[in-house]
Amino acid sequence: MHPHARLAAVSCGLAATLALAATLALAGCSMGTPATQKTTAQAAATHRSSPPASPSPTPSPAASPTAMACARIAPGFPCAMRDRIREVSRYIGHLPGSLGIVLEDRATGAIWRNANAHVQYPAASTIKLAMMTDLLLRNRAGIIHLTPADRSAMFQALYTSNDNDADHLWFKYENASFINTIRAFGMRSTRFTTSAYWGNIDTTAKNLANLMNYVLTRTPAGIRNYLVYRLQHVSALDQQWGVWGAGPGNHPGNKDGWEQDPSPVGVWITNTVGFAGPHQQYTLAIMYDLQGFDENGNTGFKYGTNKLTQIAALLFQGQHTPAPHPLPSAVP
Repeated sequence: MHPHARLAAVSCGLAATLALAATLALAGCSMGTPATQKTTAQAAATHRSSPPASPSPTPSPAASPTAMACARIAPGFPCAMRDRIREVSRYIGHLPGSLGIVLEDRATGAIWRNANAHVQYPAASTIKLAMMTDLLLRNRAGIIHLTPADRSAMFQALYTSNDNDADHLWFKYENASFINTIRAFGMRSTRFTTSAYWGNIDTTAKNLANLMNYVLTRTPAGIRNYLVYRLQHVSALDQQWGVWGAGPGNHPGNKDGWEQDPSPVGVWITNTVGFAGPHQQYTLAIMYDLQGFDENGNTGFKYGTNKLTQIAALLFQGQHTPAPHPLPSAVP
């Protein structure tokens, strides 16, 4: 992807088995009952007097097991998801560097984000999703007229994240007003770092989450359906990681982005934004700056893309998934 000389500031494994999920479901998994809280029946049994001794005492019935309570993190999410979010929070806490994450449930409106959700990171190619959304909306309004060549470039910019095709569209249709345009998409703290160019943009995980939600809820059906389809059919060469870790059963779609600081340190940035679940129920945005990670060639890229993939797998599959093997320089 496109390299840039700037970095931003910004982390438990869960093997949630089907047996655990079944236990939670059968237990009723109360949203607000602490694990130590007794039921009324249990409390009453505690204070009941012991019966008199008899020659042939009847054994007391075994106490029924106490139902496990949901994790207290992320209220508003289903119990199983709250437990997974807790494990992801622990997992993130052991990662080097700085990571911002936002998870939203579009069915309930529940949101979970970490402390770095509003931290600025290089957007890299995730910003191409905002550009394609803008171009499609302007074309529909008759402000611009996308040609077959433009449509082909748009396809490649999303399918393989091709920089040359993104450049073609940027220099033909975009300029410094782009930043003001995408504020309507919820990207209110997104900014150019230097000149007005798609590759010189910083944003936040929350802004990317806002963009994904805008695409899914506020764009006309034709544009929404096109973008959902394109994000669900990205290239296995370099785009099937990050949110893609949700697994095929969750029908994920994503736009990934990465870049490497050209300084001697060579630190990698890896980002992912997308959706998963029935009817794109969940949106997920993660931005990861490896900072002082011990870089050696593409090891930082492999590390970052795998960690983002595992986060998505833990959230949506309840377990780790095989590491992805994308190519960092598959296309220009």
